[in-house]
Amino acid sequence: MSKLLEVENLAAGYGKKKIIRDVSFTLEAGEILAVVGPNGVGKSTLLRTVAGFLPAMEGQIRIAGQAVEQMPREEHAKVLSVVTTTRPHSDWLMVRDVVAAGRYPYTGSLGILSDEDWEIVDEAMDRMEIRELATSYFEELSDGQRQRVLLAKSIAQQPKVLVLDEPTSYLDIRYQLEFVEMALDLAKKQGMGIFLSIHELGIARRLADRVLCLKDGRRDAYGVTEEILRDDYIEQLYGIPKGGLYGI
Repeated sequence: MSKLLEVENLAAGYGKKKIIRDVSFTLEAGEILAVVGPNGVGKSTLLRTVAGFLPAMEGQIRIAGQAVEQMPREEHAKVLSVVTTTRPHSDWLMVRDVVAAGRYPYTGSLGILSDEDWEIVDEAMDRMEIRELATSYFEELSDGQRQRVLLAKSIAQQPKVLVLDEPTSYLDIRYQLEFVEMALDLAKKQGMGIFLSIHELGIARRLADRVLCLKDGRRDAYGVTEEILRDDYIEQLYGIPKGGLYGI
């Protein structure tokens, strides 16, 4: 497998305040890497920095072997897509138009989609089962529906690396399970690298090849999911009394 994402000795935060320090990891093609840890340890800060929303204070980020700061904006948009918990202002766009925005890195300055682009858009909507919402306004959808639309937009973008911040937060159990199947398909069949933060440890255990555990802004553990996410370690990571997981 080839390394799609390489992060070395990363420090990041807001202003002069460092939220995360000395974090290193890699993401391979076809791999799913989950970031877990208690609230406030820097998971979203890490994802926002990897996605390019925040500048790195220290360290280096490389995508497909190229340093992020040296990548043209258009190229960056083609190789990496991100879905965050922040809802975009859609100006009352219809769902199909929101999903179509995933094709804009490929359309040039005029932003005109070809028939092939629209086919990719429709395939992405079918994958997330939102075709019936195509002419609905994004602003009028439920949180769960909006999440599926934004995932469809990222799928339409056809990136090498997909960054997801709490992708199952607004999904009910059925769509959480479907998200797992969709993510596995994108990684294992299409070779995409998926880097996500997640609270649901049951989903992380089922989905992720490896986990990166953050504590106090630093890497606390990193490795194969089934080897790391043992009950005794989870209790330590989250400060749960011994034996207090009750089957979580």
